[in-house]
Amino acid sequence: MITIAPGAVETELLSHISNERIKQDYEAWKNSAGGALDRQAVAEAIAYAYRQPQNVTVREIVLAATGQEA
Repeated sequence: MITIAPGAVETELLSHISNERIKQDYEAWKNSAGGALDRQAVAEAIAYAYRQPQNVTVREIVLAATGQEA
């Protein structure tokens, strides 16, 4: 089993939120946090773990945009 723990990731989820205040607050937070990960970066991290040999276990991957704090 592997745990993948990404920070903020750019997805289409925000386009489904109708509350403009929530959108603005999220965008402000994201900009102050140094941006968000591209979803391709998360997919590549998952693929990396999956491609390891059978005798190698990647137990946890924690990733975030460079400026984003934990």
